[in-house]
Amino acid sequence: MQDSGAARTESSPLLKLLLLIAVLCIAACILIFSLLADRTPVLDLQVLQAQRALWSEHGPEDYDLSLSIHVDRQQESLATVSVRNGKLVSQTYNGLPRPARDDSYTIKGLFRTMERELLLAEETKSKGGTVLKAAFDGPLGIPLVFKRLTTRQGSRSCIISLRQLSSPESGSLLSAGQP
Repeated sequence: MQDSGAARTESSPLLKLLLLIAVLCIAACILIFSLLADRTPVLDLQVLQAQRALWSEHGPEDYDLSLSIHVDRQQESLATVSVRNGKLVSQTYNGLPRPARDDSYTIKGLFRTMERELLLAEETKSKGGTVLKAAFDGPLGIPLVFKRLTTRQGSRSCIISLRQLSSPESGSLLSAGQP
């Protein structure tokens, strides 16, 4: 019997192998992206205000804090702060004393920095290129990480991460290994 004229399409083993490799590469890329993707929530004013209220209500008046600061094209920096009765009493930046009047690395100062960055991002929204993200510790509203990620010309991305927070009364409240 003769062939009815229907086209027979047989895939070559090489074509099947290439298709399998392509599917595996796509699956690997999706897996890597999902594992490495930044899951830090985008910061908005309502979240910031709610977390600030938690800290104001439940946060200790006396605490010691250390932060790591990463700025594009610079080595990591370390800030340490001591607050007593809600007031900054001492601080260092990379081991050097820092003026006690600049409280930007206290918890209240971090909240102010985040709010200022939100307002600046809103003003320059049309220019685009900046994303603000932050994560907080639920019960106390402690800022665990703040990220200003930017591609704007002349701006640098910055990540401020809590390394340790302790209170003379309660001991360790949080360390870098915990969120």
